[in-house]
Amino acid sequence: MTVRQLLATLLMMALIPVWPGTVQAQGQKLVKVAVEFRQVGTQSREAVGGSGGVVITEKGSVRPRGGLGADSRQTRVTSSTGIFTVVRNGGESTLSVATQVPYPQVTFFRDYATGAGYVATGVQFKDVGTSLKVRATILPGNQVRVSLTPTISHFSADGSGTIEFTEATTELVVPSGRPVVLGGATTQMHEVTRQILGFRQSQAGSETTIVLTATVQ
Repeated sequence: MTVRQLLATLLMMALIPVWPGTVQAQGQKLVKVAVEFRQVGTQSREAVGGSGGVVITEKGSVRPRGGLGADSRQTRVTSSTGIFTVVRNGGESTLSVATQVPYPQVTFFRDYATGAGYVATGVQFKDVGTSLKVRATILPGNQVRVSLTPTISHFSADGSGTIEFTEATTELVVPSGRPVVLGGATTQMHEVTRQILGFRQSQAGSETTIVLTATVQ
């Protein structure tokens, strides 16, 4: 092959068009979407109790006796659960980290023709854990449009066997790499007990905050 033929071949190869799909695959951007559930629980207790009695001596005299006790205690518990997924620009992703647990189910059936009814019991499996469904689109100005539904579920702390869950569905535009608070839930409890010689007051509260961070990879 002569030098002129070699140059002509290289020129033809340079003019061959590249498939658009190949260019998009090489330049495709990804978005990492992380959701953190921050839960803070506080519990305080203050109690004052008194006791008394009467002592009768051998000579018949009376001598009173009394005592006073105080109790003060405060507990603060902080827990954090995080979940993240990577989604392509304009795509959708679903991630679930959960455990299936048996949950009793009671159903009442009624026959309206005869007026009779019966109760059927069974076991249904529930997912307890965290899940995240997200769609992300990269916008100009290093911003990301995110549509997501995070869910977290757990057993109730009172030991009753019930399942509590927190869910949020939203669509918003966030700066890349900057944490944004989506929302949360708060619970407060105040209990006061009075006795003849005592007083007890207890307070408990919990706050769950959902934080979103979307980062362009």
